[in-house]
Amino acid sequence: MTHTADVVPTGSPDGAHAVDPADDSMKMPVGGQRDYTDGRQPGDWDSHFPPEARKMMNAEACYLVVALILSLACAGVSLGLADQNSTIDVGGGLKLWISYKLLAIFSAGTVGGVTFSIKWLIHAAAKRKWHRDRRYWRLMVPLVGGVYACVVMTLFGAGIFAAQEAADKTVATTAALAFMVGYFSDGVSGLLSNVANAVFGTLEKK
Repeated sequence: MTHTADVVPTGSPDGAHAVDPADDSMKMPVGGQRDYTDGRQPGDWDSHFPPEARKMMNAEACYLVVALILSLACAGVSLGLADQNSTIDVGGGLKLWISYKLLAIFSAGTVGGVTFSIKWLIHAAAKRKWHRDRRYWRLMVPLVGGVYACVVMTLFGAGIFAAQEAADKTVATTAALAFMVGYFSDGVSGLLSNVANAVFGTLEKK
């Protein structure tokens, strides 16, 4: 009896970049185009997941669609007000200062994170790699993307990265960079770790 070795996922947590030699959907047929059948035979249209799993997947999809709509609306409004700041009198002589540019950056990063989560929910469902333990990752990526976007764009403004000039040109460019940070938040996590190691390493030496 022949046993096929398990594929070790690399890259994204759902194994986005892992290639299974037995996966017919990754083979290149004559003509140079991939066969996007997800390994199914012709006429195999029904879901391979049980009803309980499909219910959770549908709930996850609805959450991500609603999150995408809300984050897009928030990004649109805040981008339109990005050149303005507001203050709210909270009483006792205290005022709350609101930066619409920062809110736009967070919203754009969230849009990127939601887009990434939607993409990999589709991938995980089609490739039969979906499981309930990854839901935490997919549902939290949008918020992490928004936070990372704020941090990275602030570092751009401080001149830490070479992209500072591009980030300072227009609000649209800033939003586009924030989206990319949110979309590639997994890779940005490693970048921020390198920055933190460099800073704290310098402090330790002093």
